[in-house]
Amino acid sequence: MGRLRGLVLAAVLGACGSSGSTDIEGTLLFAERSDQEILRLINAAGGTEMFLAEAQINQFGDTFDGDPCPTIVVDGNSATVTGGCTRRDGAEITGSAVVTNPLSWDQIEFEYGDDTVIEANQLTITDGAYSQTFDGFIRRSDNFTTYDADITVTQFGVALRSDLYYHCSNPSNPSCTISGSGIELVGVGGATVSGRVELGDGGQHMTFTLEGEDTLTVEVAASCVEWSISGTDRGMSCP
Repeated sequence: MGRLRGLVLAAVLGACGSSGSTDIEGTLLFAERSDQEILRLINAAGGTEMFLAEAQINQFGDTFDGDPCPTIVVDGNSATVTGGCTRRDGAEITGSAVVTNPLSWDQIEFEYGDDTVIEANQLTITDGAYSQTFDGFIRRSDNFTTYDADITVTQFGVALRSDLYYHCSNPSNPSCTISGSGIELVGVGGATVSGRVELGDGGQHMTFTLEGEDTLTVEVAASCVEWSISGTDRGMSCP
């Protein structure tokens, strides 16, 4: 058993909503996956790739740098981002995205009470030899209290789909459930995801279960992650 630190897992604050649903089936055999793949699956189940896609697309809402790439066309409370160009820092942008009712975009006045939706259509950001592609949607509803997303992120040629639903309660001391969710290594297999995120004075505490052909159990406390695979002695633990 070893120790894993520094895994970045974001938590969602929230209030009300309904349970999610996913068409991803539990076909993934975790015992056959590498530790690196397990780590990425854990991150995705914790929402990291969903939040990454959101952040990478929202960066284009800051127009003060005057970079003409990508092209941004605003229509009402929506902005269409179109690539096919190279930014001043050398990053290449292809594909497109549509952002509706964003909170912090320069060009759009945010409407409280309305959903915020990001729709990515093979939006690819290439910086040197490193490339990331985002495809799918992210919806934030109930005044930013609920995440519902089905987003595929491709990194190093490997596509991972995050079909996630986060629903939370008690905003002053949030307790958040992950339900009706799934993650999928595209072309390999998927797993359903369920669990809970607690945020209190002691920091973040997250427990969730990934169900494939076998079961991956995960517990996160602050920056320390413990995981184990049913029927095997594989895993990592905190001291």
